[in-house]
Amino acid sequence: MDGDANDRPGSPRDASARPRFEWFHELRAWIRARPHLHLFYKVLVGIVGGLVVVIGLILVPLPGPGWLVVFIGLTILASEFHFFHRIITWLRAQLHRFWDWAKRHGPQWLRKAADRGKADVDAAHTGAERTVRVRRNPGL
Repeated sequence: MDGDANDRPGSPRDASARPRFEWFHELRAWIRARPHLHLFYKVLVGIVGGLVVVIGLILVPLPGPGWLVVFIGLTILASEFHFFHRIITWLRAQLHRFWDWAKRHGPQWLRKAADRGKADVDAAHTGAERTVRVRRNPGL
């Protein structure tokens, strides 16, 4: 049925619609199928992610987004290394514990900031997992 009113762009019937970052997932699958290229890719991700983390740590004492840069670097590393994904998951749990404590014991302005911060971190973490398709290990 051409021109069906129920067909929307992005619906399963639309063959031209592609999920977000699907090209990137296809590229990663292509790279993983070639062992030497996959090793080069992992080394490249390790170097770039490590460099971003180091730059972020240098920026921490300076005014600006030092910790944000560190977390971005860890997210880059977590895209290929399970160990760094576990670190990000642990850090997220610690942030949640802090924000829960702040909501119970902190002043009003800190309670509001805790609600916003918790929602922002959850949204960013979920978006990063969806983008890099991190497979969760139920044993962790």
